[in-house]
Amino acid sequence: MSEVLHVTKRTSVGTRSSIHLRREGNVPAVLYGHGKDPVSLSLPAEEFRATLRHGMKVVELDGDADGQALLQEVQWDTFFQHVLHVDLLRVVAGEKIKLSVPLETRGSAPGANDGVVEQLLREIEIEVVPAEVPDKLYVNINQLELEGTLTVADIENLPEGATVLADATETIVQCVARTEEPEEELAVGDAEPEVIGQKSESSEASDENSDG
Repeated sequence: MSEVLHVTKRTSVGTRSSIHLRREGNVPAVLYGHGKDPVSLSLPAEEFRATLRHGMKVVELDGDADGQALLQEVQWDTFFQHVLHVDLLRVVAGEKIKLSVPLETRGSAPGANDGVVEQLLREIEIEVVPAEVPDKLYVNINQLELEGTLTVADIENLPEGATVLADATETIVQCVARTEEPEEELAVGDAEPEVIGQKSESSEASDENSDG
């Protein structure tokens, strides 16, 4: 289900206008695509941040623009605290769109008792209708043994009718044996490595004698 995002058409654009919008608690945005002219919009910052927290990819526009839109790109400030700008791509209900979706694991791998679980793929591109866009896709690792792998074919919650735009045999998660590095012990009588810039005790003693 899409989340409603209230939008207002912007009468002025540019850097100064965008700064003024953000000071008032709004976010500048642009809506484009599907053969229509781009439209400059303003979004309530708190409302948009809530949309991001809910993991929504497709939103229902209300106000000075309507229809559905994909969150194509979100630009943040240097510290990822404030949204600077949003790109919205028009979509049509029932018409498939391409987008990247985060991948996560579920469960606990038995192989982790003797090995290490490594996730090689963190997101994946899919083609799906807007109404079925998932916030995340999962692979279940409850049966993952040591030296075992899980691939794209093992994704468990792919929406009906959706297509994964990756090879079904591509590895998402693997469980590998731990590698232990042998500890190097200094043999009795071996000198410790010299620290550059640090004087040895003998040189310090000779310096003191010469000072005396």
